[in-house]
Amino acid sequence: MPNQKFRTLTLCIAFALASFSGPVLAHGDPTEMGAGPGTSEEHHTETMASDSAQNAEMQGMMDEGTMPMMPDGSAPTAPESDHMGGMSDDHGGMMAHDEAADNSDKSFGERLFIWLGKLHIVVIHFPIAMIVSAFAVEAYGVIRGKPAWRSAARIMLVIGALGAVAAAFLGWFAGGFYLYDRNLILTTHRYLGMTVAIGAVLLAWAGLSRFHHGRSEEKIFAGLLGLLTIGVLVQAFLGGTFMHGGLNHMNF
Repeated sequence: MPNQKFRTLTLCIAFALASFSGPVLAHGDPTEMGAGPGTSEEHHTETMASDSAQNAEMQGMMDEGTMPMMPDGSAPTAPESDHMGGMSDDHGGMMAHDEAADNSDKSFGERLFIWLGKLHIVVIHFPIAMIVSAFAVEAYGVIRGKPAWRSAARIMLVIGALGAVAAAFLGWFAGGFYLYDRNLILTTHRYLGMTVAIGAVLLAWAGLSRFHHGRSEEKIFAGLLGLLTIGVLVQAFLGGTFMHGGLNHMNF
């Protein structure tokens, strides 16, 4: 019995270390999240249309020779739009802008809200690694008939479930407390994250309360854990896709 407990503890520690040593995905600090039913994209489109119309009007006046001259005798030039520069600051330069942002003018509550949102990208990697590894260990334990491996998988699943709950909670601070977003990927990410967290908690409870069950139930539990793992991987993909600008980052 002591040897079995030692092997279980060793497996848990090994996979926990593996989850920490894995490379952390590159995440930008989300200052322009596309969260909520806002109209920032519509505003950008209207600004671009207005600039284009103004430039076209000035070009037409220049072609007709009706453009008024400047006091120094030179012809005025079309104003350069700073819209694209603004978009670069809001989207392309998102990470640098937020890192350099000064929050000294914000209240303590506002700074706490932002800080909790930043913790989301710190927490998410651990439940991903633990739940995926729990499925691998559980599947191996079922196939090879090794209760010690299955016991280790249940412990890992409990830890992963707690991490998933924390990640889902902090995710609402990262994206704001909105019921839906103008960015469909973010909306899907919100609710799939909550589903994964709830599913992980229920599955962890079921695994601990019914560890000694029949062979057929072992396979059912492993199958459900496999579905949870797929949900975790899809959720991780959506989060990475959103932070890196949408599905275009997958272009070959």
